Amino acid sequence: MSIFKSKWIILKIDKIKHQEFLYTIFTKDYWKIKCNKKLNKQERNLDLWYIINFEIFTKENVSIHKINNIKIISGFNHNNKSFNEINNYLIILALVLNKTPFGSPIYELFHLLEIINEIKNINEIKLMLTKLKIISLFWELNENHKNKIVNKILKYINSNKIESIIKLVWINEEIKKELEIIN
Repeated sequence: MSIFKSKWIILKIDKIKHQEFLYTIFTKDYWKIKCNKKLNKQERNLDLWYIINFEIFTKENVSIHKINNIKIISGFNHNNKSFNEINNYLIILALVLNKTPFGSPIYELFHLLEIINEIKNINEIKLMLTKLKIISLFWELNENHKNKIVNKILKYINSNKIESIIKLVWINEEIKKELEIIN
């Protein structure tokens, strides 16, 4: 049996039985994996978008692992967020869940998720730009667009890190609508 400690983000939660859950989690070090945990009465329920520390117990040839010693580090601050902002964040988690194969490293992806969880003034535009960066990480962002400004933004997203991308604050409604329909 092996024990690993790392920082994880919860992508999906399935309830198995009363107080027993199956989590699909993602980390920079061990990528996307499935694990289960039966919570006792003193433990707090975990939610999507939590970044957590915990120990994972695994055995060879096991596809679902056990977890213990959970500590919640942070989570997406959904208070005072609009429906569109929360929805964009959930779309980001769904992209990571659906596009990331089990056991395949994408090192920049976890860092990106940490950054958007830590930003105090996250908004709909920053979340949309983050979604486009994730699509870019999977090599699925087409830079060609009929609008030259959108074209430049897409090239910028493809070639820069998330810290620079989320500083794009001058995007107007027309450009935002064009970016929203991409992928």
